[in-house]
Amino acid sequence: MDYRSAGVRWEKIRRPPWIQFKAEPLFRAGMPESLVGAGGWGYFAGGLDAYARAFHFVEVNASFYRRIPDAMARRWRARVPADFVFSVKAHRDVTHADHLRASKAARESFSASVRTARILRARFLILETAPFLAFDQPQLDGLRDLAAMVDGRTRIGLEARAYRQGSLPADLRRAMQREGILDVVDLSQMNPRVADESVYTRLFGPGPHNVYEFDDDELRSIDRAGQDAVRAAFTFHGIRMYKDTARFLTFKRTGTFPSATGQQGLASLTAVLRPDARFPTTKDDLVREHGWKVFDLNEQRRAHARVLLAALPDRTFRRLDEVVRELEYAPPRESTRRLQPGPNSGPP
Repeated sequence: MDYRSAGVRWEKIRRPPWIQFKAEPLFRAGMPESLVGAGGWGYFAGGLDAYARAFHFVEVNASFYRRIPDAMARRWRARVPADFVFSVKAHRDVTHADHLRASKAARESFSASVRTARILRARFLILETAPFLAFDQPQLDGLRDLAAMVDGRTRIGLEARAYRQGSLPADLRRAMQREGILDVVDLSQMNPRVADESVYTRLFGPGPHNVYEFDDDELRSIDRAGQDAVRAAFTFHGIRMYKDTARFLTFKRTGTFPSATGQQGLASLTAVLRPDARFPTTKDDLVREHGWKVFDLNEQRRAHARVLLAALPDRTFRRLDEVVRELEYAPPRESTRRLQPGPNSGPP
């Protein structure tokens, strides 16, 4: 996903100073295993070395667009700690060019992805099919033949994008159960439809073009959705994927969420809007372009900016301070009141 093509400004992400943790496994003896990471390190300031100091797990997305030379994969493996976990996304020639048919070209391309996964000691190899690709007999046969090329050290996951909502076709579900293929879904939107002791989720949220950031309640819900699994792998892929990953990790380790901005209320909202809000603009444009962003509503809660921006009157604003001034005098909306902590409330 090229975020710039969606009209979103992307910046290299550095770990916020108020989010402090070491990269270490999230499991102990007798506890479910959880892996938490992002879709690549390309936008992370400092590259793979810095990423591996902050996080313990990554999904390699570059392998979807180009074949990874063996020497490069070996360098990646050598630059991270021994317990760092890779996941590899299979090349798009397998899923988009040959439509998951086990042709000679597809098998050759998939074999290269399998080799990359083996060098990286990747636990997962993910197939992402095109949104238009329905699963007929050629795809079911191809899935079986490709699965036979992978040894038991790596689990295959299938993100069948034609079925991102609703149920899987019965024949596909049975084939996945028979071959031990994971049903890769976005746990913020739905639960896996193929029973397995492992869960692999690619987290985007409901925003278009991956333009979304998860608030506290959504991250709690994602955590609950993965709690029944013996092993759960969470990969964040939105425009704020590193921030989402860091906040989710902090929650899993401490039971609380870190501040999103280091400020609260309108001061926090101002900090969220100031970098890229363009004026003059309208209320509708502010909600559409910035309502997905997360700010600190108060000390206990992070919420989406739309819960405050929706209280604005329908008019044009020339400057950010006009927006803030209008919100200072706006009556609290019902959605905002529901988010305010009560006198005896704490983190849910």
